[in-house]
Amino acid sequence: MKEYYNAFNEGKITRQAIIGLGENSIRKNYYPELQEKLLDLEHINIRNKALMAAIQDIMLVSDSDSHISPFAVSNKKDDPLTLEILRNNEIVRRLQEAIYQVVQKREMVTCDFRLKYQGRDYYFESRIHISEINEILILVRDMTERTLMEMQLREMAERESLTKLYKRHCLINKLAEFHGKSFEKLTMLLFDIDGLKIINGTFGHLKGDEVIVSVAWIIHDHFRLIGYIARIGGDEFCVIVEGLSSQEIEQQLKQMNKMLHKYNEQTDALKISLSSGYSFHRTGIVNTEWMFQEANNNMYQNKLLKESSNHLVKTLMRGLEAKDYITEGHAERMGELATQMGVALRLPQSKLDRIRLLTKFHDIGKVGIPDRILCKPSKLNEEEWKVMKTHCGIGERIAAESSELKSIAHLILKHHERWDGKGYPLGLKAGEIPIECRILSIVDTFDAMTNDRPYREALSEAEAIKEIVSCSRTQFDPNLVLLFKEIIEKSS
Repeated sequence: MKEYYNAFNEGKITRQAIIGLGENSIRKNYYPELQEKLLDLEHINIRNKALMAAIQDIMLVSDSDSHISPFAVSNKKDDPLTLEILRNNEIVRRLQEAIYQVVQKREMVTCDFRLKYQGRDYYFESRIHISEINEILILVRDMTERTLMEMQLREMAERESLTKLYKRHCLINKLAEFHGKSFEKLTMLLFDIDGLKIINGTFGHLKGDEVIVSVAWIIHDHFRLIGYIARIGGDEFCVIVEGLSSQEIEQQLKQMNKMLHKYNEQTDALKISLSSGYSFHRTGIVNTEWMFQEANNNMYQNKLLKESSNHLVKTLMRGLEAKDYITEGHAERMGELATQMGVALRLPQSKLDRIRLLTKFHDIGKVGIPDRILCKPSKLNEEEWKVMKTHCGIGERIAAESSELKSIAHLILKHHERWDGKGYPLGLKAGEIPIECRILSIVDTFDAMTNDRPYREALSEAEAIKEIVSCSRTQFDPNLVLLFKEIIEKSS
């Protein structure tokens, strides 16, 4: 052993000195084998250093108490991203939670995280292993390029190239999340571009696409923070909103319409007109199919009221005018008064639309009444009166066959019901009568009394109001009579 100590004393550290072999050592016979093992270890060390240099992952190390630091031999230990990761408290916290799982389970755990650095988003995947000596190795791989590519492909699959809104199949998947489950305050809104086919046919599809993009921008700009927005057809859009009351939805629609009006005022391009309708689910189990149908019906009744799509309105109205039954301006005057009452009652837009449609079409069934009865100048006899009363049922059947009027078919049937239950054809009373019909009966009577007819001169507004008040609680809803009286007196 003398040579071993002499070697250290003389400051000469040789491989023989390291393994304790001298000329007289009894272990010298094992020297070739030990030297080979040592050379193998040196080769392994060199290979590991080369592997470390080749690995592009960020390498971190931690003890079982989650004290994380850069791996000493990693070529990225001083990399700015490495240091930024270790400075980010949220990322460190997530890694520490993963380390705790590794220590408990003693198996590999993965952890994904995002880092914003120098104005750019980086996406990382970390794999966390534990060694037999309880040292935790953390390999952090930069997945930014792959993640961005996946996001781009996902966007191409989910969003339209023209509007950048979700596609129809995405909306179907979204609705499936709600269908059959219990939710509170869920709203489905539908929007339709009025006259898009005419725009495409007249100005070309490029101009039509410009209109579609403008509408998509307006809807997205207004609902993007509160709703899920999809384009579900050439000219139709759908928005799903959670957590807002029906009154808040009405307010949102008013604000969006103001935005649309402002857009039309500021552009020299084609003016955009949108029809809308919605279905509001207050609480309980959701039926998305029913909600879609209700929203669709409300949207189309809203569309029907616009001049750009009222061909059916004009056709049917001409049928009554040809019989010389409806006087000029009758429906318009009733619609205005009925709408004022509906607004005062804070009725939703869907009911306001139904009221306006009802003022136009409540007597449409009279197109099926013989002229000898409809135009008879004298009082009808009992048999003739029975025939006349059938116009409610005839009107309901006509409306039920029309997709545009289907939503008011039941109102047409009930528009001659009375507050005291003595109306026809069903004998409904008080609150059993739809609010739209109760409003209509008042404004119809008032307009009829205050305008000249072939068989009598018009009454004054004061006389007409006095007559209506006298029929409160019998023919008319007393609360609505008071409201109507207030509206007329304010406007006088």
